[in-house]
Amino acid sequence: MFDIYLQSSSALAALRAFVEQQSDGLLNAAELLGGPGGLRLARSAIDGLGRSYPPSKRTLEACGELLDLLMLEHVDDVSRVEAERFAALDPAWPVVEEICLLADGFQNVLEAYLDEACQQAAQVAA
Repeated sequence: MFDIYLQSSSALAALRAFVEQQSDGLLNAAELLGGPGGLRLARSAIDGLGRSYPPSKRTLEACGELLDLLMLEHVDDVSRVEAERFAALDPAWPVVEEICLLADGFQNVLEAYLDEACQQAAQVAA
């Protein structure tokens, strides 16, 4: 059917502002946790959100994959690079806490945007 995107919403503005303010941290964390592939993923999400039009499906997928990377969703899968890179981290390193805070903040703004988009889509469908 039709894709519904929120063009001018406070949730989208908050998501974009967070990503703009935290872009260096997102890039560094993604590279640390996912290597070159993680860095490409973060760049794709950041670049997609930086465009003036609403985020595309591909941008939102990249955001979801980036969130999974930051939230350590795949570190138990030994076939993925995240497992090896996670095993090399020392939990006492200060960067670990920074990544946790970054992941929580990104999750909050991304979920707020997706919730708002779903609510608007439901209103249009009704």
